[in-house]
Amino acid sequence: MTSTDPLLRPTLQQQPRSSGRPWRLISQGYVAFFGGTLAGTAVAVVNATRLGLPRRRVLAVASVGAAALAATLALLTVGSGILAGALTVERILAMAAYLWQVRLQREPDRVFVLRGGEYAPLLGVGVAAVAGLGLLEGVLVHGALAAVSR
Repeated sequence: MTSTDPLLRPTLQQQPRSSGRPWRLISQGYVAFFGGTLAGTAVAVVNATRLGLPRRRVLAVASVGAAALAATLALLTVGSGILAGALTVERILAMAAYLWQVRLQREPDRVFVLRGGEYAPLLGVGVAAVAGLGLLEGVLVHGALAAVSR
């Protein structure tokens, strides 16, 4: 006889095979803060895949980043166009996206930790994401500010 009571089901059920060791969720925050929404989202999407999240959740992680980037560009085009304000808006929205992306990854990350998983280092990938995608986002923001000032 099987029970349908959720209290009697195992809590750590079979997880899909991941594509590599994930990164610490807190480390992704540094990438999002210093690199912006694009860098933070790229790292979050790869990490979500490594954690074995279903495709739908991975797309949700990517959608959060896309929405934050769209909101950044929209706010800058209707705003005053001051560079310091642009950087503040960009960082606030990047960190808001990061917090939501962490929420989407938290449960599988906890399962990974409880199973004794060891995190991969994010330093090299993080610096590359901050340098490359942070620069790209800076160009997009600068372009939006230039379009507004015309």
